[in-house]
Amino acid sequence: MEEIVSLARRIAESPLYTGEMLFAEPLAPRTTMQVGGPAAALAVPADGASAAYAAACACRAGLPLFILGGGSNIIVRDEGLDALVISLERLDGISYADGLLTAGAGAKFDAITAFCASHCLKGLSSFAGLPGTAGGAAFMNARCYGVSAGDLIQGVSYVDLDGLSEEKRDFTDFTLANFVKVYHNVQGTWAYKESPFQTFRSLILDVTFCVEALAQDAAGERLIRTENEGYVADRQSRGHFRAPSAGSVFKNDRRFGKPSGQLIDEAGLKGLAVGGAQIAPWHGNFIINTGSARARDIRALVERAQAAVRERTGFVLEPEVIFV
Repeated sequence: MEEIVSLARRIAESPLYTGEMLFAEPLAPRTTMQVGGPAAALAVPADGASAAYAAACACRAGLPLFILGGGSNIIVRDEGLDALVISLERLDGISYADGLLTAGAGAKFDAITAFCASHCLKGLSSFAGLPGTAGGAAFMNARCYGVSAGDLIQGVSYVDLDGLSEEKRDFTDFTLANFVKVYHNVQGTWAYKESPFQTFRSLILDVTFCVEALAQDAAGERLIRTENEGYVADRQSRGHFRAPSAGSVFKNDRRFGKPSGQLIDEAGLKGLAVGGAQIAPWHGNFIINTGSARARDIRALVERAQAAVRERTGFVLEPEVIFV
């Protein structure tokens, strides 16, 4: 940990870094599940160049690095992360031009879909209410109401962290332009809850989505806003916001013939609790924090659900949430 703290202090003092640098910072409040211990050091860069510089320094030093988006699909271990954690929350700009909406990796979908409504842009409403970010959606290939992020993504700007680990150039004159790459969507490289960015370590900087521009008038704005509100209302009716959670715990597998939540329900596990974590009484594929959950409680419930469904059906549920 001392090495990480020392490196973080040097990053914070560098003229190449703009933003906050926090130490022993609790991570639970930065996740939707509200569990987990502190980060040895948490960088909150003000821009993409600072984020890339911090990541480059950690990679060059061979020290543990974790990129934190909206915290909506992760379970942070109770002991916390002995790593430099880079939060992308300030990379939240949104812009539109010529049928393409570009959102910073840290832009939340509430802000993105609100932007779409105010600019009469159609295509992203199914993501309204998703408690995640543009970068997280690209990484996870988030899927909402039959629409996957990969269906809509035109391109992604990113930094190849594996490449940074082998980079020999002197970082004293670090410039983002020397390291940023642009991925152009290639169909066939995306699958259900899988993206090209899961095959290597990367720092996603921004994501460009294809959208449809409607007439810039009150009717167009009302149409998009109504679509957004409809999806949010449906999520509310399904209990998505009743308690802290990480969303769907397990991927759905068509080979099983039923959604994972139904398999868990049929195994009689809805409402099962371990410590402060509980399989939601209203949805078998949600684990909620009833107020005092720990990461180990959540992991125990995941393992209980996997064992029960496997014993009953022979199917092995694959977690969607990531334990870090």
